[in-house]
Amino acid sequence: KEKLDPAPRIQVGVMEFESFSITVGSYNAGIRGIGWGDSARIENELKSRSGFIISIASGDGMAVGVGEVSPLNGLHKESAEEAAHQLNAVKKFLSCDNSEKRPSFLAREILSMNGSLSRLVKSILISSGIDVSSLAASVKSGVETAILSIASQSQGSPLPQALAAHYWPKGVPISSSTFGLLPVNGLITRGEYATSSPAHFSAAAKEISFTSLKIKVAGHCSPKDDALSLVRWSEPLNGPRKLSLRADANRAWDLPSALEFVEEAKNANSSILSILEFVEEPLKKQAVGKKWSIIDQVIALDNFWNIGEIHYALDESLADLAKDCDYNFGNIAADLRRLFGDRVNRPHGCAAFVLKPALIGLELSLQLAKLAHEEFQISAVFSSSFDSGIGLAFTSILAAVSDRAPFSSKVKKYAHGVGTFGMLGGDTLLPSFESYVSKEGLVNVNSLSRALYGLSLDEMSDRLPVLDPASPKRESTISLNESDDYLAKTSTSTSGRDIAVSVSLPLPFSDAIASSRFTDLPQMSRWSPWLNSVTYLDSAGLTEWNLNVRGVKFSWRARSEVLENPKGIKWESISGLKNRGFVEFEPTSDDSCVMKLKMSIIMPYVLVSLFQGMPSVVQEFLQNKLLKWSLEMFRDAVKADLALERGDIELGDALFGAVEGRANALEEALK
Repeated sequence: KEKLDPAPRIQVGVMEFESFSITVGSYNAGIRGIGWGDSARIENELKSRSGFIISIASGDGMAVGVGEVSPLNGLHKESAEEAAHQLNAVKKFLSCDNSEKRPSFLAREILSMNGSLSRLVKSILISSGIDVSSLAASVKSGVETAILSIASQSQGSPLPQALAAHYWPKGVPISSSTFGLLPVNGLITRGEYATSSPAHFSAAAKEISFTSLKIKVAGHCSPKDDALSLVRWSEPLNGPRKLSLRADANRAWDLPSALEFVEEAKNANSSILSILEFVEEPLKKQAVGKKWSIIDQVIALDNFWNIGEIHYALDESLADLAKDCDYNFGNIAADLRRLFGDRVNRPHGCAAFVLKPALIGLELSLQLAKLAHEEFQISAVFSSSFDSGIGLAFTSILAAVSDRAPFSSKVKKYAHGVGTFGMLGGDTLLPSFESYVSKEGLVNVNSLSRALYGLSLDEMSDRLPVLDPASPKRESTISLNESDDYLAKTSTSTSGRDIAVSVSLPLPFSDAIASSRFTDLPQMSRWSPWLNSVTYLDSAGLTEWNLNVRGVKFSWRARSEVLENPKGIKWESISGLKNRGFVEFEPTSDDSCVMKLKMSIIMPYVLVSLFQGMPSVVQEFLQNKLLKWSLEMFRDAVKADLALERGDIELGDALFGAVEGRANALEEALK
């Protein structure tokens, strides 16, 4: 029997990142009491979320993944500046100059969530010169996300299907409809008591009928006031639909205060317990002899459950345990099994593990979810860290994969904590994460995962290149070419990504003829065979462009405007591949003109990795093959059209033959 070829290893390619900043809240007021510890107090106001979107390409440039790195004050230990410092170190390590040192991985191992992903990311960070004791949790999470995306693309599947094929037991049928819709809980922040609609939600989010609401309690008023607030939120929103509530105390209460909250809630509404799912971390950190342990914390929480008859959920305690165990899943699982592994002899009141991938990592979150479902019959709730749309999207995908897993079938499911999108004044996703949430509070995971598949930083960045190739902001290398009156000038930034080019070619027909033929954009592929198609989307100049370079497909949309003096056209991309420019036809006589093209482009990271270390190759190819041959083919194609129009079939056929010859040569060069 023939042996099957082993699965190819995927090398980690270059990394880039860009910063973002998004306002939080509304009416010039931020969100209060977000975070852990002192940050959970109402005096703490969050007015913006800032961070970085990273993009990592595979070594061969055939796949690219994105991730979010946005440390939250009061949750993450590292600051944004410290995260940026570590990202720069990783970028340097993964640069073109270190291609032989970059690690590689097997996609099936990464997608199995068996520890391979964490080990790979840790090795990347340490190899980047980052001390093991100061590895930033937000950076680890962001790199994990990007690597997972690359692994799923290598399997030819969106991330939910790719994860299910390896993380779930073998043989389970998987289809595009497996993951469906994911329920989301709304969030009521501290101090939001007076209104019947969350004050900080966007207009669209206020229209969502969440079936579950999380109320932030404690840290700003008495337990009685918190209880009354909980009851008030249950009444106006309950209406004809079923509403569930959960409270989040962020470890603010001692046991008497927590029990007072429960008693006051019962007194205000005797049926409140029927819709109260659980209280997240109701008790202060339990330190015996100044040393905290998960065992002491859970013993105290179970005492609260036994007396108050309210279930609890673990959140901060899981993060503390993970840190104490150096994020080693085996050691974490051993401690949790001692607490929750024997329900007969040791009953407990834990309803859910609240898992924050942006803090403890994506792989560890899924490992803990599987442990909770499979061995403890405890639910898993995936929660954001006030992430932007990228972080929210990947958290939602993990939640859907966990909820739909066969080992989760007998466990109660709760809505997941990604409802913070309604409090953001913008997003890193376009369309925004909010657009994937229905009015019933359900995330369309299938559509979301398709939108993320192959998404790169280029498609997310609002940055556009400058048209001046001699921009003083960039160090440029300039080359000139003069052949058959074709002139070219190109400049490239030191990163190899920002390229500006200016070319010209004399044409033996009038500017009116040249402009009318060139501005018929769907005909563009006749003289630019590297373009698959150009399609008009409306009558106002919106077009969609598609091309293929070495098996990598790109598309973008652009706005264009026909010029009259001089005749020509200008364009600017509005999505996808970042580029803009103009073509002008300057008349030199009644029957001749000069075609002048000036354009700038941001090279996609995928192509940068394909031509890594060879910016001069890209430059040479762009000006002396791609553009030169395209302009010459345009000249000859129009000459052929004019010859046929006046009945000179022999000349027309000869010219078309020359165009076809250049097209074939260009296609071979592209291969």
